[in-house]
Amino acid sequence: MNDLSTSKGNSRVKSRNILALCIAKLIHGFGASMFNVVYQPFLLDITNSLFITGVLVTLGSVMQFLPMPLVGKLSDRIGHKTTIIASIPIYILGLVLIFISDSNNILYLIFGIVMFFLGFTLNNMNGQFLVAENSGSSKGLMYSLIFFSFFLGSIGGNAFVIFSKSISTRVFFLIFMGILIVEGVIFTFFLSTKWKKQKADELINEDLHSKKEKLWLQFFKNPRMRSILIFFTLDIFIYGISFSIYNGGLRDYYHLTTVEISFIVIWMNITNMLFQIPAGRITDKLGKKKSLILSAITGLIFFIINIIASILWSNGMTFVLIPSLVVAHIIFAFSIITFIPSEQIILTDLGKNKKAESYGIVSFIRGVGFIPTGIIGALLIENVHYLAPFIITSIGILVEIWFLFKFFHD
Repeated sequence: MNDLSTSKGNSRVKSRNILALCIAKLIHGFGASMFNVVYQPFLLDITNSLFITGVLVTLGSVMQFLPMPLVGKLSDRIGHKTTIIASIPIYILGLVLIFISDSNNILYLIFGIVMFFLGFTLNNMNGQFLVAENSGSSKGLMYSLIFFSFFLGSIGGNAFVIFSKSISTRVFFLIFMGILIVEGVIFTFFLSTKWKKQKADELINEDLHSKKEKLWLQFFKNPRMRSILIFFTLDIFIYGISFSIYNGGLRDYYHLTTVEISFIVIWMNITNMLFQIPAGRITDKLGKKKSLILSAITGLIFFIINIIASILWSNGMTFVLIPSLVVAHIIFAFSIITFIPSEQIILTDLGKNKKAESYGIVSFIRGVGFIPTGIIGALLIENVHYLAPFIITSIGILVEIWFLFKFFHD
C-alpha cells in the first residue's frame, strides 16, 4: 500500500514537472523565435559580409555541440535541474554582449555569441533529459507536448515581429532577456526532483557494477551506437550546409525584409504546433527508423521547392517566391515534427548510466561535423550560386535515406 501511495505521489510530481516544462517552453519559444528571425540579418547588418556572417553563425552552432561532453558530465554529477538553472545567467550574459555590439565592437559580438549558445547548450540538453525523466512509456508523446508548447510560443514570437516593424532589433533581445529571467524562476521554484531520491541507492549500485570502459570507445565498438553517431553527424553536416546561412541568404539574395522572413517562418511554426502531438503518437507507433525516413523525405521536398522557386524568381516570376517559400516551410515542419521525437528518444536513452555524458559525446562529434558548414554554404553562394548549397543538401539527404535503410535499426 505504501508503494502504491509513493507511486501515485511520484506520478503527480512528474505531471507537475511536465506542466512546468511546457510553460517554460511556451515562453521560451516566444523569445527564441524572435531571436532566430532577426539574428542572421542582424549579423549581416554589422558585418556587411555573407561570408563573415556564415562564420559567426557557425561559431554559435559549434558552441551548441563542442562543450557537450563536459556539459553531460556536469549534468550527471550535479543534476539536470541545477544545470538548467545555471544556464540562465550565461544565456542572458550572451544576449547582453550581443545587444551592445556593433561594427566597432566585433569582439563583444563574438564573445556574446559564444556565451549565448553555451547557455543554449546547457539549457536545451538538460531540458530534454528532464522530459525523459518525467515521462512514462509514451516518451514520443511527452516530447511532442513539450515541442507543441514551444511552437505555440514561436507563433506568438513570429507574429510579434511581423506587427512590430518599427521596433529596433535590439528590443527583441531585451524582451528575450526578460523571458529567460521568468524561465529561471520556473526552473528554480516549480521543478521538483524529490521522486529521484528513492532511486539514489539503485543508481549507485548500478554505477559500481557498470563497465569501466570509456564511453568514447563504446561508441566506436558498439555497432548500434556507431550507426547512431554516424547518422546524426551526417544529418547535421548535410542540413547545416544550407541552414547555416539560410535566413542570411534570404536577406542577401532575395532582399527579403525581417517581417517577410518572419511571415514565412510563422507558417512552419503553426504547422509544427498543430501536428506535433499527432507526430509524437506516430513516432511511438511507427518506431524511430521509419519516422526518421519520413523526416528525410519531407526535408528533401523542402529543398526541391526552394530550388524551383529560385529558378522561377530569377526568370521574372517574382510573385511565386513568398507563396512557394511558405509551402516549403509548411512541408519542412513535417520533417521537424517527425525528426525531433525520434532524435530525443534515441539520444536520451544511450546506455543505462551516464546518459547525459553519452548524449554529450554524440553532440560533440555532431558539432565537429557542423564546423565547416557555414563557411561551405557561404562560399558556395558567393562563388558558385545561391542554389548550390540546396542542391548539395538534396543529394546528401538521398545518402541519408540510403544509410537509414541499410544500417539503422529500431
